[in-house]
Amino acid sequence: MTQTASATGTTLSNPGFESGDLSGWTTTGTAFNGAVTDDPGWGWGCCFNQQGSYHLWGFAAGGDAATGTVTSEPFTLTGTGTGMVSVLVSGGRNDNDLYAALTTLDGTVLHKATGTDDEAYRRVTWDAREHLGKQLRVTVVDKATGGWGHINLDDVRVGTDPAPDPSQKGLAAHWDFAEGKGTTTREKVSQAADPISYVFNDAQYKPDSDPLWRPKNEADGVLSGALLFDGYSTWVTRAASQTQLSTEGLTVEAWVAPRAFEWGDDGKPSVVVNQQDKAAKRGFSLGVGRHGRWQFGIGTGDAWYEVTVPKPAALAAGKWAHLSAAFAPSEGAIRLFLNGEQVAQTAVPTNARLAKADVPLIIGRHNQPAIINGTFAVNMFNGLIDEVKIHNSALTPASVTSGHQKDVQTFAGGATPKAQMEMDRSRYDGDRYRPGYHFTAPNHWMNEPHAPIQYKGKYHLFYQHNSHGPYWHNISWGHAVSEDLVHWRDLPVALAPTEDSVAPDGVWSGDAAYDENGVPVLLFTAGNDSQRPNQATGLARPVDPGDSDLVEWKMHPTLVTSQTADLNVGAGRKVRFGDFRDPFVWKEGDTWFQLMGSGVQTTDGKDIGGTALLYTSKNLTDWTYSGPLMIGDVAAHPKTGQVWELPTFLPIGKDAQGRERRALLINPAFPAGPGEYSSKYVYYWVGTWDAQARRWTPDTTEPRLMDYGDHFTGPSGTVDDKGRSLVFSIAQDRRTERAHYDAGWAHNAGLPIELSMRPDGDLGFRPVEEVSRLHDGEPLLDISEPTSLTDANTRLAGIKGDMLHIKLTMERGTAGTFGLDVLRSPGDEERTRLFYDAPAGQLGVDRTRSGNNSSAEPGFGIHKGPLTLSNGTLTLDVFVDRSMIEAYANNHKSITTRAYPFRQDSLGLRLFGDGSTVKSMTVWKMGNMTD
Repeated sequence: MTQTASATGTTLSNPGFESGDLSGWTTTGTAFNGAVTDDPGWGWGCCFNQQGSYHLWGFAAGGDAATGTVTSEPFTLTGTGTGMVSVLVSGGRNDNDLYAALTTLDGTVLHKATGTDDEAYRRVTWDAREHLGKQLRVTVVDKATGGWGHINLDDVRVGTDPAPDPSQKGLAAHWDFAEGKGTTTREKVSQAADPISYVFNDAQYKPDSDPLWRPKNEADGVLSGALLFDGYSTWVTRAASQTQLSTEGLTVEAWVAPRAFEWGDDGKPSVVVNQQDKAAKRGFSLGVGRHGRWQFGIGTGDAWYEVTVPKPAALAAGKWAHLSAAFAPSEGAIRLFLNGEQVAQTAVPTNARLAKADVPLIIGRHNQPAIINGTFAVNMFNGLIDEVKIHNSALTPASVTSGHQKDVQTFAGGATPKAQMEMDRSRYDGDRYRPGYHFTAPNHWMNEPHAPIQYKGKYHLFYQHNSHGPYWHNISWGHAVSEDLVHWRDLPVALAPTEDSVAPDGVWSGDAAYDENGVPVLLFTAGNDSQRPNQATGLARPVDPGDSDLVEWKMHPTLVTSQTADLNVGAGRKVRFGDFRDPFVWKEGDTWFQLMGSGVQTTDGKDIGGTALLYTSKNLTDWTYSGPLMIGDVAAHPKTGQVWELPTFLPIGKDAQGRERRALLINPAFPAGPGEYSSKYVYYWVGTWDAQARRWTPDTTEPRLMDYGDHFTGPSGTVDDKGRSLVFSIAQDRRTERAHYDAGWAHNAGLPIELSMRPDGDLGFRPVEEVSRLHDGEPLLDISEPTSLTDANTRLAGIKGDMLHIKLTMERGTAGTFGLDVLRSPGDEERTRLFYDAPAGQLGVDRTRSGNNSSAEPGFGIHKGPLTLSNGTLTLDVFVDRSMIEAYANNHKSITTRAYPFRQDSLGLRLFGDGSTVKSMTVWKMGNMTD
């Protein structure tokens, strides 16, 4: 509860009933005897929202049947105050028999206010300046005995509230979001503080923090400050009856700067402000639809009238705009205005009247939103909102224009300010599970990173991103840049779904390549639900190739590859029509090659396996189909999927005959089920590639698993200027949808790895050498000579941390199973065990004690796979990054896994395996990827 206001400059005692009784007040009848309470809610609902602890609840004494009065002691309205008297009132609506009043000593009523048939308090302010120097009272009258026959009072303020602001004349409500901090925002007409919902008001995995207020800047005029609505957890709520709306005319206006646009689930807009029940044809709504096409709707009880702006009046992401919607039934019209100019109109009957909706008034969230994954309400605004006003009349076009011009005059130089709404990583400070040095999206959702490329000395990385919240939807291309592969700088979204582009419904995974001039181009999966398949390849080029950050991109106006049902994938077979995504592109000589992920079926529809379809081009826009590069066998290898996604085809060296060796990496997909294998594995094949003959010859058709940890997926790759074949991946976090909501983010990338060819011809890989640049200071431990486990563990005992790099070489000796525990609690109640099982010849991870706080998996279990030791030694390169654990063994196999310890002290390291020896071990503390 907020602190109770004092009655400055008066002798009024007990103005908010904080004595816990009626001290200073006189009663008649029985309506108010014993009615002072500290109840926050009324039993069958919530909440009063009283100030302080206590308030006067008229129902508490005798229900609705009791009658009576309660009157304050006399007070003098002195000239040291503002001359305003205000009270919090709620309860029944009855102007004659149920009201709070400001009176003279002889009982003459000067001002009065009744309830709104709602228990939630609203503030009523009376201008009593003409009575300065006189003695007055506050009296509450209850002569009503039927339903809602009670009235409530709290927090009488005398001489403290500001005098009426002339600018508020004619307004039913006005939120200027001037606070700059806190979890409430004050509505200026009623002076009531409305709660702001925000996920970190009561955070689950980090310290509490305020909603995302923008810093104040005088040059921004009326837009100084503003509140950033994060797209999924931020909204402002006001009880249904707290705002009294005119039924005969209404104008709703707001300044908005959308950060991105939603899909528009259920055909509903992302609401700016609403109090609507569209099914009942009641209330009103101002919101933004797909691709920035904003709209206004109003219900009259028998009809719902709605108008949407034409395409030229659509909003632009990242820019402020002033929206006004006027409901003018006397003129038979609803009019929409953008930046003071009328842009749309629809007719309404002249006898139409607003039918009020008995639902809360909400800013930033739809009253009846669609729900994603049973958890996330969509149809929510993502971006800045400021200066929300509801006028109790239909403003004329001239009034709207002059009002807009008045706002513009407050801006420095008369120029609309820049919308400051970059995604701030600091909102997650203190999150115990969010990785610090593995790449994460700055906010919200990411899945696979993709399209890595080098340009002008910088590495660029793109990734699948939903800026609206931590769930898969509204997918665009996030973008980051680095000079060393491990420290990353966030850039604006590179590609987003746009109206009339080749990708109106999603910009899904793809790749980057260089054009004939050495300038990067992006090839992406263009989502268009009006076509079948809804997946094809689009192309984008940088607007300014001279910009080494490559911030701005423009899509090519037409698709460059599309799937047809008659693609030749072999006799008696057909392509899996409808699955066609994730281009991977490279150039050899004067020819560009493109792989597209898909699947192959028999002509009668039985799945044969995934495939990578090969295309060639001489110019990046005209592609010729060559056939399948390779076709999987899902019957023999069920975990390889009916469809292959994200085919990645990278060189790893040449064999003794000078033939180019390559590795084909794929992400299995299971559109026909079962889902148990989804988003868990990356399989690969190694073989020889003949570009001239367009022929790939794998050493074996047997798929091999790269990572044994069940969390490594979504590969993408590039060859950098050092000749290294680099691979990026996504590390699934496997948390519940509720945990994603509460955390505010989902998933992160694995460390970039470098591929190589082992002496036996198999694929080798290891983290890029640049990871050493993340080391924070000198090693915490450095063992360089053979040491017993006992001595090593003694030296490890004082080392704690959840952002560590451990380089460890152990000699098996006589041990059967040996390895390293990380994120270990002092009593071994929790730990994640990386082990080598020598008799079985397997590398594994035991997560049975890892802790699964927030995990979608009830039990973690053990994951393992084959690995041959090198001369009896195991070398582990281990990276612990809060919930993220990566271990690379002998530069040949890896384990990517997660741990969500319950205990705060699960930070230790310990070696195990009696009979083994530590040959060397170094431990570093790690810095952040944004340092």
